[in-house]
Amino acid sequence: MHATTDEIGHKLKPLLVKFEQDPLSVKIDQFTNFVTTAVGYTSVGSGNDRHALHEGMHLAADRIGIPYPKGSHSWYSFQAGANYGYLCYANLPLEARIYAGIFTWLAILVDDGANKDPEEWHQFVPRFLTASEHHNNVAQEFDRWLRLSYQHYSPVVANFIITSSLNFVNACALEGSEMPKMTRTAGGESWAYYIRDKNGVAEAYAWMTFPKAVCPDVSCYMEAVPDMAREICFTNDILSFYKEECVRETDNYMHNRASYEDVSVYEVLRRVIEENVEAHRRIALVLKGKEPYAQLWNDHALGFVAYHKITERYRLQDLGLDERLP
Repeated sequence: MHATTDEIGHKLKPLLVKFEQDPLSVKIDQFTNFVTTAVGYTSVGSGNDRHALHEGMHLAADRIGIPYPKGSHSWYSFQAGANYGYLCYANLPLEARIYAGIFTWLAILVDDGANKDPEEWHQFVPRFLTASEHHNNVAQEFDRWLRLSYQHYSPVVANFIITSSLNFVNACALEGSEMPKMTRTAGGESWAYYIRDKNGVAEAYAWMTFPKAVCPDVSCYMEAVPDMAREICFTNDILSFYKEECVRETDNYMHNRASYEDVSVYEVLRRVIEENVEAHRRIALVLKGKEPYAQLWNDHALGFVAYHKITERYRLQDLGLDERLP
């Protein structure tokens, strides 16, 4: 028997309310207020000139030529990209924020396309590597946008952004082709996080926190990038959990891991919260005393919580945990 939406909310709200104040105060048995303690979150902040970001993204989108009429899926994806650039990269140069916003818009469209036509998207990587023409406009423009990463990031950082993005495309296509055929076995426990890491493109987003104009020394932060990617994935999984449970979605990291570990999905949620807090703690240790790197990552971590709280699709308004942009 499935739990009702009210029952799901009653179980989850105490786990989601303490994400925002002090990660080091959270103990294994203290998850009654997750959304207010894990990353020092207080409320939705604001970045530099939101109008300039939107204007820049609209100009870039017009050059790209992919339509995004108001109310369409492409339009909502474009708005998601704008919110990511505005909230998560609040103090980056405008050009880097525009880059991240358009990247997000295109990545959402890629995800949709790869699930619908996986065989076509399995060919994205070989075509990218050989600079061959793609068969659809989204693929062609995502290819071009990845190559533009060298304008904003040092070669080593842009290389990682691109390889993470190529893994993302391949993983999304895999989800639409081979994964439905797969039968879980007792030896596949590592698979749940492996595919989550690839399909979340979180490593690319972690590296995009540090454009070369303001973050020239990669050695200052590279040690923390694995945990940054983990925190991005896990924050999303935690704050998406309510809406996914409400629609009985089981094809996700939480349920995959629960199946492999033979525990309830709520126990997995508890473990993921704990692991997310630990990742946040380790990142803070790496970046302690290193500016602007520490502040830019803090912007990203807090902004990503805000991103979920302002986005209606996550349904946090059902739990009274939503916010509005200032």
